[in-house]
Amino acid sequence: MNALQRIIKMLLPQEGRFFDYVNDAAVAAEEAARLFVDLSNAPGRDGRLVLVERIREAEHEGDKAKKDMADALDATFVTPIDREDLFHLVGVLENISDFISATANHLTVHQMDSLPEGTKELSAILFKATTQCREAAGLMREGTNSDKIRALAQSVHYLEHEGDVIFRLRLGDLFAREKDAIQLIKHKEFLEGLEDSIDRCASAATVLEAIVIKYG
Repeated sequence: MNALQRIIKMLLPQEGRFFDYVNDAAVAAEEAARLFVDLSNAPGRDGRLVLVERIREAEHEGDKAKKDMADALDATFVTPIDREDLFHLVGVLENISDFISATANHLTVHQMDSLPEGTKELSAILFKATTQCREAAGLMREGTNSDKIRALAQSVHYLEHEGDVIFRLRLGDLFAREKDAIQLIKHKEFLEGLEDSIDRCASAATVLEAIVIKYG
């Protein structure tokens, strides 16, 4: 490849590469959420700790997608959509796996031997939300699926509302039942982490919807 060809390759938008990184971040979030469902069903602490490590590995894949996007944007003059939108999108998707991993890490940081009521319900909602974010992110490259992407985004917002309702109910149950103050704080923060992770999915859905409206 001569110098002119290299310059042309740098200037032309390589759409597939950018949307691959968006998809990679969404896949990492979905995988972290799937592993969290497994964690919520694991019978003992040792099995849960193994899954904490696997969730951390999924988070690293999200981090890699964000770094790859930054490197690609630095090396390319023309992008398929605004570079700020691309970087923001991969960032909000990567943020989901960050929050999921941070919540899973409560098991080690707080030495948790049990999981609060509501963990299975909230982790199931989280997994559904990440799956829909991943589906929407995967449609971005085609550029002709705005209605489908918006429908998926709205579904994620519905799941966020459902998660909020369950979170409030389980938090109320926790305060009514738990007499050990330290245990109460541990379980409260764990449930808050799950709710925050679902909220990150809703944030990603909002960005996906905004990009579709902007470029639709």
